[in-house]
Amino acid sequence: MAEQCDLTSAFGAVAASTSFRVASLLLDWEGARIAAKFVGTGGHRYGAEWTDAPATALMVALNKANLTSNSLHKRVINRALTDGKLPAGSVTGNPD
Repeated sequence: MAEQCDLTSAFGAVAASTSFRVASLLLDWEGARIAAKFVGTGGHRYGAEWTDAPATALMVALNKANLTSNSLHKRVINRALTDGKLPAGSVTGNPD
């Protein structure tokens, strides 16, 4: 199973999602912007964005990261959870 965020409680009124996984990730160095898109089990799509100094700091950290024990998807999901950009949950699964 790919890494995903299992939510503490279902999210969305219609076809509620119980988990999200990373669908796309944009790292825009020149524009100092990160855009992450997540897709939920109920088909719900959810976006998160970081800009300016926070985006640059996160891109530098991701660029320098050792992804052997903590994958890119897991890092992005955890950061979105920490920053309140995803509903509460925890990361499960293994990297693809």
